[in-house]
Amino acid sequence: MIQTLKRFASSRISVILAFLVTHVWLIWTGSVGKGHPMGDIPFAYQPWATQMLKSHQLFGLTTNWVYPFPDLVPTLLPAVIPGVEYQTAWLLMAVLVDLGALLTLLYWPLSYDQARVTGGWFWVAALLVLGPVAVSRIDTISVAIVIVGLVAWLRAKPATAAVWFAVATWVKVWPIALLSVAILEAKNWKRTLFAGMGTGLGILILGFLWGRPSMVLGFIGSQTGRGIQIESPWATWWLWQGVNKVPGSGLYYSNVLNTFQVKGPGVSIWASLLGPTTYLALMITLVLGWWAIKRNQPGNDQLRNEIFTWTVFTGVLDLIVFNKVGSPQYFGWLIIPAVLGLVQRVPNWGIIWPWILSTLALTGIIYPLIYDDILSGNPWATAVLTIRNVSTIALLVVGNTRLTELVRRANLN
Repeated sequence: MIQTLKRFASSRISVILAFLVTHVWLIWTGSVGKGHPMGDIPFAYQPWATQMLKSHQLFGLTTNWVYPFPDLVPTLLPAVIPGVEYQTAWLLMAVLVDLGALLTLLYWPLSYDQARVTGGWFWVAALLVLGPVAVSRIDTISVAIVIVGLVAWLRAKPATAAVWFAVATWVKVWPIALLSVAILEAKNWKRTLFAGMGTGLGILILGFLWGRPSMVLGFIGSQTGRGIQIESPWATWWLWQGVNKVPGSGLYYSNVLNTFQVKGPGVSIWASLLGPTTYLALMITLVLGWWAIKRNQPGNDQLRNEIFTWTVFTGVLDLIVFNKVGSPQYFGWLIIPAVLGLVQRVPNWGIIWPWILSTLALTGIIYPLIYDDILSGNPWATAVLTIRNVSTIALLVVGNTRLTELVRRANLN
């Protein structure tokens, strides 16, 4: 029996089947379960697609949009498939994109690699605990594209990886962390820079030729004026103020942004500081990673792999922890460093991946299962959100500590 289970767990086909079953389960629970975890599809993506098809105006090109214009592809594609309801088409697209990324992870190259199978199983588990938001947001597409880029990096093709990371950055901005790390830490950094920045610039020029420059880059400024969303780690203080009935503090619904934000003394000032703080934190991470790589002895690929993994890990966490939005799908970005560390067989990663998985599980509980309780100021529900936020910040502290240690180790070599 044990041997049979081991053979099952070691099989790439088993991972693929579990991956597909997990997607079916998430789609079903997202459709009939509590809350509206699929809400972005019928309430955002579909209305956008309908409006564009009727008005012949392309969001992000001829009119302003909160997303970069390449997101027109996953937004409009489900709307032009004949005979298929929009949400069904969107989810089918997400499943196929995810499956393509998984097959790339498992079969490029064709030779068997147990570590990649383990990474595939983690992806299955991460999707399962994170819940339906893992397959019903634009972030789903970006994570899949980044997985393909990671495989290219693992195949010692940093320039190809940079191309994929640049494309993913134009889908959702967060893969800029991986693109930056790849350029800074590639052995042939000039070629990697040219490939990544060339791809990004090429997409930008395409947008300029197709639409209006102010609209193409309009998504950058769309987030600057918003407050702190309740799921953000930095909302915790004001949420507890609301739980304790402190006058003027708590949460409210923004009709402009269609989301719940916190209110209270100092919120607007802190919200304005989080943007620059995010860039500063990411810059510190990149400098530490670059410093460690530069002081690493040539040929010490094991340490180089560790540095790359921990830099990616910390960079992604910078963009989550210091984010004033904090939507649940953002935590799906952690799938990337978790899989990378497993595939690279990074030492002591057996502590990190369960920690990430538990953080994703808490996120899946927060939304949609206890989200209404948080909105009503329930102390225990707010405590669950607080634990998740503290766990995420602690992961970032570990990442920065580990990167600093790697700089010291590289200096000693």
